[in-house]
Amino acid sequence: MGVDVKRKQLMLIWSFKRKQHAARSLSKHKARLCCHGGQQQCGVNFYETYAPVVGWTSVRTMIVMSKLYKLNT
Repeated sequence: MGVDVKRKQLMLIWSFKRKQHAARSLSKHKARLCCHGGQQQCGVNFYETYAPVVGWTSVRTMIVMSKLYKLNT
């Protein structure tokens, strides 16, 4: 499984947020991975708007698999 060299790769952006209680104490950290919207073209990179949610177990599994198969991350 390799990268398709005919297509331009899209930049990704990590978005981090700190969630707080009403008393301004820190409750949790949240992060999400977003595609850089300025590079997308309708019909080429996407066909409809959809925001999938991923679990940390899936992210960890993908990282381990990429290391096992010696893929660039």
